[in-house]
Amino acid sequence: MVLMANKTPKTQAKKDAEALEKAFKELQVSEFVKYLRSPYRIMWHNFLAGIFRGLGVIVGMTVVFAFLIWLLTNLVDFPVIGQYFVDLKNILETFSQTQR
Repeated sequence: MVLMANKTPKTQAKKDAEALEKAFKELQVSEFVKYLRSPYRIMWHNFLAGIFRGLGVIVGMTVVFAFLIWLLTNLVDFPVIGQYFVDLKNILETFSQTQR
C-alpha cells in the first residue's frame, strides 16, 4: 500500500470540495435549484412551451394537408386510378353543397 506523503486527507477533501464547487458553478446548479423552487416560473415556461407546441402542430398539419390536396389534384389525371379520384371529388363536392 502506497501512502501519500504530501497529501493529507484534509487537503485532499478540501481539493475535492473545491473541484465539486467549481463543477457546480460551471453547470449552473444554483440557477437550476432557483428554477425548481419557483412554481410560477415553471408554469410560465410550460405555458409558453404548450403554446409553441400547439402552433407547431397547426403549421405542420397545414403543410401536410396542403401537400395531400396537391397530390390528390395531380392524381386525377392518372388513367387507371384517376376516375376513382374524380368520383371522390364529386362525392365531396355534393356533400359540401348539401351541408350549406
